[in-house]
Amino acid sequence: MPAVEWSSDVQFLKGVGPVRSRALNRLGIRTAGDLLRHYPRRWLDRSSVTSIGAAKPGDDVTIAGEVLTSGGRPTQRGRAMQTISVGDVSGVLFCIWFGQSYLLKQFRNGTKVLISGTIQVHQGRKQIVHPDYEILDNEGPGLHTGRLVPVYPLTSGIGQHWLRQRIHESLDLLEPSLIDPLPAALRRERDLCSLGEALRSIHFPDDAAARDRARRRLAHDEIFLLQLAMGLRRRGHGDVAGIRLEAPGDLTTRLVANLPFELTGAQRRVLAEILRDMRGGRSMHRLVQGDVGSGKTLVALIAALFVIEQGLQAVLMAPTEVLARQHGRAVASLCAGLDVSVATLTGSTPAAERRALLRGAADGEIDLLVGTHALIQDEVHLPRLGLAIVDEQHRFGVRQRSRAGQGGEGPAPHVLVMSATPIPRSLALTLCGDLDLSFIDELPAGRQPITTELLGVKDDDRIHAAVRAAATAGRQVYVVYPVIEESEGQDLKAAEAEYDLLRTGPLQGLEVGLLHGRMKAKDKHAVMDSFTRGELQVLVATTVVEVGVDVPNATLMVIHHPDRFGLAQLHQLRGRVGRGEHASSCFLVSDRWLAAETRERLLMFCATGDGFRLAEEDLRRRGPGDVMGVRQHGAPAFRLANPLRDVELVELARTDARAILDADPMFRRPDHRALGIMLQREYGRLLLGTVG
Repeated sequence: MPAVEWSSDVQFLKGVGPVRSRALNRLGIRTAGDLLRHYPRRWLDRSSVTSIGAAKPGDDVTIAGEVLTSGGRPTQRGRAMQTISVGDVSGVLFCIWFGQSYLLKQFRNGTKVLISGTIQVHQGRKQIVHPDYEILDNEGPGLHTGRLVPVYPLTSGIGQHWLRQRIHESLDLLEPSLIDPLPAALRRERDLCSLGEALRSIHFPDDAAARDRARRRLAHDEIFLLQLAMGLRRRGHGDVAGIRLEAPGDLTTRLVANLPFELTGAQRRVLAEILRDMRGGRSMHRLVQGDVGSGKTLVALIAALFVIEQGLQAVLMAPTEVLARQHGRAVASLCAGLDVSVATLTGSTPAAERRALLRGAADGEIDLLVGTHALIQDEVHLPRLGLAIVDEQHRFGVRQRSRAGQGGEGPAPHVLVMSATPIPRSLALTLCGDLDLSFIDELPAGRQPITTELLGVKDDDRIHAAVRAAATAGRQVYVVYPVIEESEGQDLKAAEAEYDLLRTGPLQGLEVGLLHGRMKAKDKHAVMDSFTRGELQVLVATTVVEVGVDVPNATLMVIHHPDRFGLAQLHQLRGRVGRGEHASSCFLVSDRWLAAETRERLLMFCATGDGFRLAEEDLRRRGPGDVMGVRQHGAPAFRLANPLRDVELVELARTDARAILDADPMFRRPDHRALGIMLQREYGRLLLGTVG
């Protein structure tokens, strides 16, 4: 049998085979290394032994004893039932399994065993149904009881006993030849255990301290490798000459002078950071983060005009057609009278119009091209591209946003990415390490706070009255549902059915429109344009309105089944109102009993409008696994690291990654070679085309 290596196909491990390997694949386990990184989700503490006499009903216990009897019989329903009795000096315990007749071969009279499970009492006898067990022998500690026992995420066809055994065997095979990628000096400085010790102790820890020490090492590695990858990308950007912008014209000055409001201090600070980058001679790669309504798009437009007034072009890429077309309208309106050519290109742009736009872009006649993913198609040529703006960056992968910043020959265009999904600074530093960060942490003056309430079906009359009152006052309303249409197996109100009920029932007489993602593009645009112009008073929609839709006249947001949405998504939806001078409200409407934790989460949302605080709470509850599209970065999701909790590790990892890249960016030193190999294995897709 060939030697087992980290990259060995899991199918060829002892006891696996093709059927079980397909089940493991569903868990993301394809290699022996993947198996060792399939970490427990929790551990059962079965390290202390309880006597049978002291065990009480309902106790989760571990019993040490000797098999007294064993046998099987059918139940009244014909199922096979296997029973053994186990005794110690204090009493007798009965262990019962249904099916699994092979078990009796293991429990011969006199066999020493450890039994774990929850005590029940039946007809005066203490028993455990389907207990975990360990046959005691001289081969070392058990896996399934008498210790901190790992509990793993499972899938159909994979059981805890079987998976523990396979992981334990793979550890025995791989640990002796495992090369630790972290330099020994770095491990000593940061008080980190070896990789082999960490892997063994995360699965089968001797005690809680060993488990926590293992988690710290493995969490450090997750953050550290991502920091190295992002640092290499950042250096790749820094090594690329950018278009140096020096002499501004008057477009930016004229735009700012014509605004009916003053820029906030945060907007001015971020603009200064952007302009400093674009004057520096290197290609800018900057993320602008700001809460809903903080004015990111205006900042991006001013940056675009700074480029355009020097004879260059800019693009603005949005994730949806609705948002792209809205950006196109808003930008064209702000640029009216500035002699700036603005055009919008999406997947549904008619062929003749598309050809004309492509010619205009290639000839340099279009100054600012707004659009969706259509902008990064090979047929789109912008020979004088100076700035690529990517809105809602977490909806694009790193490679996509990089393509948006590919211009023609010569110096590379500058890249500005924006996100209205607030994330705590520690997470931003972890996930966006290839970008410089700017935060717009101030809302424009005069913004009205949004009153948010959690309501139920008993409040329907009040909700409908509020919708009518808003419409009578000349305002507009969003009514959002989580699904488009009703289906079997789900008890959810759906947008299409409720649209028909509302416009023919409680909202009869009002102009009501319907918007969802399955509509044809021209129909979506027609509905959204009607709502923007004020022709529709109520817009019934799905979460297609979640991001970027800006109708300042809308003052009421009604969200049905709010328990189906995360806090960040609820915050984005609520952000569609409160964008003008009028007081606004948001109703969360639930027609079902809510679990205590869910109700607490929604009430917390009602109590705060701070997007960063809500993001922290969302991450605390869900974990950071794939937040902001970690997998889109070409990177694995976090398994153990949590940048909210591991702030210290984030800072240490950033410092260490910077030091290694400064000293040995190509990983040529002997103590860095294993680290370079591991980085390539984990982040090859992310680094493709960035470094040698």
